[in-house]
Amino acid sequence: MILDEWKRLYSNTKTNFREVAIKGFWNMYDPEGYSLWFCDYKYQDENTVSFVTMNKVGGFLQRMDLARKYAFGKMLVIGSQPPFKVKGLWLFRGTEIPKFVLDECYDMELYEWTKVDISDENQKERVNQMIEDAEPFEGEPLLDAKCFK
Repeated sequence: MILDEWKRLYSNTKTNFREVAIKGFWNMYDPEGYSLWFCDYKYQDENTVSFVTMNKVGGFLQRMDLARKYAFGKMLVIGSQPPFKVKGLWLFRGTEIPKFVLDECYDMELYEWTKVDISDENQKERVNQMIEDAEPFEGEPLLDAKCFK
């Protein structure tokens, strides 16, 4: 998998997103060289003000800049009423989250990280929905969706 090719496909797909970008992602994905991870913010009850929650996610993405060559991520802020939920999907080079990311980006410990089981069709579909900003997501509207590429 060439990460920059995926990022270009994601950025340049304007129509038929699921048919072009999502299908292209799974054609490119190399489970021996990359890994997919779901993240859930551990302190969802704190997310009571929308702009503060969105700024928290924006700050996390800025601090992840050190991983730009090794990662792609989607962060969703979910809900129309507080507390807002923060969930994400990350693609990392390697079969684990890179150690330098865990060591250098202190926000990582604020999230519960779960490796995606790509043999599970439900998890695969959740990956698809997160990549394409599907709405509603898990029954709730999206307040914001940010991409790290």
